[in-house]
Amino acid sequence: MVYSVQQIKYEILAYIKEFGGDFKDWYVGVASDPRKTMFEQHSVHQDDDIWLYKQALTFAACRTVQQYFLDTLNTDGVLVTNGNEDTDCVYLYKKSERTQP
Repeated sequence: MVYSVQQIKYEILAYIKEFGGDFKDWYVGVASDPRKTMFEQHSVHQDDDIWLYKQALTFAACRTVQQYFLDTLNTDGVLVTNGNEDTDCVYLYKKSERTQP
């Protein structure tokens, strides 16, 4: 399912509220294949870590969402500046001892 910018912001905020922690305890990223990125690049454990991703309408929408969480709420993450329209998912995970970062 594809979500709007506001829907993704709401879903992520609700998820963070549900699982707790400071915003800095969470990593927000953008990827075309968020599961592969989280599980392989960031070492997120599929069953033991807390994670979520949402598909946006466009890459620009993903950047808007990510920039909000990084700049306004101070979550961890690296702002993605380049991507094509296949780069359309925003992901987040709660950082743990095993995740990178």
